Formats: sequence, structure tokens, C-alpha cells
Amino acid sequence: MKSPFPYEKFAHNENFYGRTDEIKEIQKYASHSNNLLIFSKRRLGKSSLIQESFSQSDYTFIYCDIFDITSKEDFANILLTSASAALKGSIQDIALKLRSIFKRVIPDFSIDSSGVPHIKPSTKALDFIEMMDDFFSLIEVLSKNNKVVIAIDEFQQISTLDDTKIDATFRKYMQKSSNVSFIFSGSKRHLLNGLFEYGAPLYEMATPMELKPIAEDDIFKYVSKHLKISEELVKNIYILCDGETKLMQHLFHILYISKSKDEITLIDIDNTLTEILLAKSSSYRVIFDSFSQYQKKAFKLLSQNDKNYFHKDVLQNYGISKGTANSSFKQLFKRELIDKEDDKWFIPDRALELWGKTLN
Repeated sequence: MKSPFPYEKFAHNENFYGRTDEIKEIQKYASHSNNLLIFSKRRLGKSSLIQESFSQSDYTFIYCDIFDITSKEDFANILLTSASAALKGSIQDIALKLRSIFKRVIPDFSIDSSGVPHIKPSTKALDFIEMMDDFFSLIEVLSKNNKVVIAIDEFQQISTLDDTKIDATFRKYMQKSSNVSFIFSGSKRHLLNGLFEYGAPLYEMATPMELKPIAEDDIFKYVSKHLKISEELVKNIYILCDGETKLMQHLFHILYISKSKDEITLIDIDNTLTEILLAKSSSYRVIFDSFSQYQKKAFKLLSQNDKNYFHKDVLQNYGISKGTANSSFKQLFKRELIDKEDDKWFIPDRALELWGKTLN
């Protein structure tokens, strides 16, 4: 029995729901070859949204996830690999086309774990500029006959690299491109904003778009097709998960597997959430045990108090001063375990936050 609630993979086609207005907005910008900067908290489904926006499109759609890059060469290599994968036709025809376009990159054959052949660009001994030259040479050829959309997910990662000229280099290539739309997306708003703020090379190179949680009505319409659940309980799950798509999908998935023929109750929801947190508990405990004494206090302070974590009585209850709490928050922020927006600290992983509420 295949679950209609994917939570570990991208949602596509019949398993994708809601976001009608967002899809129209993204497609509108792409149709005019304008660029977008999409930001949101993690686990809201922005990657699925971007891919779904062009799943039925005739455009050449190139999706790149650069979350794991550690160098500018990694960045260029992912662009080349993703662009090659977006080409249609036989392996032989694609290889011939790439060989006719690339000046330095060599298209190699590779076979994945399932035995399917692919084209993998060989970039050994090439520097960043040489790789980028070939990538944009390919984009120039592709865009002559068709609109090209290049989506770069987790784009803020380029700001973590030592070379600070990557954004300036990318801007130079972007300005030369025509019939091409760039979509930059990420979950770390402060880093993304830094790349596109006034004075930065990419300033005014993309229009910002903030992604909010999926509308509650859209969630109920979809979920009620697969589960016997009231609108009130769906709202309860929405609030419980703070609108986080991935955690909601995980809850709905387990309910579907275990209770698809039964009327869902509040007890079922509580038991399912407990099951999820228990499954994650060992990995969360490893993280928590790596904290210093004051970091542990600060984490519990933040996870167990939504707003008034700096109130004098609250701080006293946790045995920590405001200055020490702030210092600990900054250390946890560097480890990307908490985040800050509008001068408010928060835990971006809702399941981790809920687990923190269970700590004594």
C-alpha cells in the first residue's frame, strides 16, 4: 500500500497538493525570464514546489541542490551535472551534443546503482572559471531554441565558502544570459539576504518571494481524501507541527499506514507524534549531549518557552542569565541548530523543538 504522504522524498504529481498561487507566481516570473529569490524555513516543501512548478512545462528545467558543496569547483560541477541530466534524448545523442559545445569539460558515461547509464561531465584539472565558461556555453545554446529555467536550491551555501568572488562571477554570467530565468532558494534567510543586499554583487538580480506554510484548507482537502479525519483535527495537527510540511506529512503517513480505515482521533495523533519523537530521540540525544552545560540550559529555555524566554522569572527558573543565554544561543546558531528572525530566536526543526519540550 503506497502512502500518498511522502515525507522523505519530493512530492510530485498526484501527491503534491496546494500552492496553486505560488506555482502561478513562479511560472509568471519564468515566462518573462525574470529571476526569483525564494526563501522559507526548512521543511516547508520549497524544493518540491519549485520542481512541481515546471513538471509539466516545455521549458528546459535545470534543478541543482548545492547544500553539500565545500568549494567553488563543487558548485560549478553540480551545475554542469544538473544541466547534462536535464537534456533529453539518447545517451549517445546527448554526449555528442555536449562534446560539440564544451571546450574543456569532457562528457563521460557513468552507470548508477540501478544500472541506468548517465552522462557525467569530467572536470578533472579544470578551474572554476573554465567550468563556468562551459556551463554557460551550454545554457546559451539551449536558450536559443527554448526557455531555460535554472533553479539553485540552498543557494546560501556559496556564502560559506572561502572564495568571496563567486557571486560576482555568477552575476557576470547572468547578465550575459537571455531567455533564461534563475530561481535561487534557501532556508537561511540571513545568509541569503546578505548575498542580495544593497552593495552585494547580486543586489536587485532577483525578486524576493517568501514561502509561507501550505494553507490549512488545502491540507484538509487533500488529507480528507485519504483519511477519515475531521477538519478540526487537521487544524490541530497544523498547529502542533507549526505548519511544517515535512512533520505533517510524516504524521499523516503513519496514520495512513496504521489507521487508513478508521476514524482518526486526537489520541491517535498524540500517539503518532510520540512514535515519531521516540524514533528521533537517540539522534537528538547525541546532539543534546554534545552541548555544554549552559547550551543545554539555553536549548531547554528556548524549546520550552515560545516568547518569554528572556523574562526574569523564566531565566531564573532555568538557572541562566540573559547574557549567558544569548551567548549560548549564538553558539547553537553557529551549529545551525537554532535560527533568528526579527530579533527572535527559534528552533527551525519542529520535531527537535517538540522533543526539547519533553526534557526535564
